[in-house]
Amino acid sequence: MAHETIHLGLYVIFGIIMLPVYVMILGWLIGKPRNYRGVAIAFGYIGGFIVLIIAGLLVVGLVTSMLTPY
Repeated sequence: MAHETIHLGLYVIFGIIMLPVYVMILGWLIGKPRNYRGVAIAFGYIGGFIVLIIAGLLVVGLVTSMLTPY
């Protein structure tokens, strides 16, 4: 039962909820006027935020594992 629910949630999140993001990225790349420098800056910001989130989660996980007993 859990697998069907998880798969349904993935379809909803990546298929329906993320749809405006997909359309926005397509608009950046194929829309007019084409401004690839702006697109590169936006992707840089998005990538930077993702790296910061992953690094922050790594630090929180390490600190939590040091503070909690086995």
